[in-house]
Amino acid sequence: MKNILITGASGWLGINLINAFLKGIDIYPETHNLSENLNINVFIPKNEHEKLFRLFGDKINYFYGDVTSFDDCKSFLDNFKSGVLFHLVGIIHPRKISDLYNVNFQGTKNICQNAIDNNIEKIIVLSSNSPFGLNVNQNTPFDENSKYNPYFNYGRSKMLMEEYIREIQKKKLIDTVLVRAMWFYGPHQPDRQNLFFEMINKGKVPLVGSGDNLRSMSNTENLSYGLILAYLKEKAVGNAYWIADRKPYSQIEIIMTIRKVLLEHFSIESKNKNIRLPGFFSDLAYVADAILQKTGLYNSKIHVLSELSKNIFCTIEKTEKDLGYNPKIDLSLGLKRNFQWMQSNNSLKF
Repeated sequence: MKNILITGASGWLGINLINAFLKGIDIYPETHNLSENLNINVFIPKNEHEKLFRLFGDKINYFYGDVTSFDDCKSFLDNFKSGVLFHLVGIIHPRKISDLYNVNFQGTKNICQNAIDNNIEKIIVLSSNSPFGLNVNQNTPFDENSKYNPYFNYGRSKMLMEEYIREIQKKKLIDTVLVRAMWFYGPHQPDRQNLFFEMINKGKVPLVGSGDNLRSMSNTENLSYGLILAYLKEKAVGNAYWIADRKPYSQIEIIMTIRKVLLEHFSIESKNKNIRLPGFFSDLAYVADAILQKTGLYNSKIHVLSELSKNIFCTIEKTEKDLGYNPKIDLSLGLKRNFQWMQSNNSLKF
C-alpha cells in the first residue's frame, strides 16, 4: 500500500482531493479506483478533526499539528518511510502580514525538510498566480516561462516558496512538482464564497471598469484531477504546471454566468445589475493595499478590490501536453455542480 500524505487536508481543495482519491470524480476515469492501493494520511490542526471525520470517518488516517512548527512536521513525517506528499497548506487572507511568510514559506520548508529526512518520494506543492503578479496585456497569458513579479506579500511568500522548491529539486534532494492554481470555485467552498454569490444574486457585486478583464479560474474538481495527474505522471517531476479551466473568462462573463446557471438550473432569479465603479477605484485600492501591507496590516476587501479590474490569466498548454490534462468542467458546468453541492448542504439560500 502506498502512503498519500496531505497537508491542508481540511481546506477547500484538500477535501476535494480526498474525495477524488476515495470516490473518484465521475467524469475523470483517471481518478477511478485509486483508493484500493492507497492509505490516505492527513496532517491537520486538531480543531479540524470533526469537520473531516464527518465527511470521511475512518477511511483516512488523522495526524495533528501545525506546519509552522518544525517539531510538529517531524512528528507527522516520522510515521512514514515512503510515500507521496501533497502540500496544500497556504494562507491567502492573513490576520497580519508575517503570517504569510510563516505559513507559506517557512511552513513549506518545515514540511519539506522532514519529508527529505524520511525519504518521501515526491512532493507536489500548491502555488498560485500571485508570484507572477498581473498580465502585461490580454495577449500574454502566464506560462512556464513567465518571470516572477509578485503581487504584494502573498505573492512574495509564494515566490520564496517556489524558489525553495526549485532549489531542493536542483540539488536532487527529493522529486518535486509545482502546481500553480488560479481563482478557486467548486464544491466545499468556504463561507466567503457564499457571500460573493449572494452579492451577484442581489445585484450588489462591484464591477470595476468595463468588466472585460480576463481571469483564469480553477474549478476544484478540475484541480484535484490535475493534482492526481501530477502524482501519476513521472514526466511531471521537476516541472511547474498551471492548472485551470481550459479558457479564461471576463469578469462580466463570470457574473452573468452565475446568474444564468442559478436561473436555468435552480429557478433562482437574480437582479440584473451591478455596482459600477470607475477603473481608478481599483487603482486606489491598490495604493491603499500597498500602504497597509507596508505597516504589516491586511484588509481582505481592499486587497480583492485592487484586483477586480486586472487581467490575471494563464495558458494550460504545457499541462495538457505533459500530463494529458483535459479539463471537462467549464464555468457553466462547474457552477452547476457547485450549486448542487450547496443545495445538498442547505446553503443555496439567496
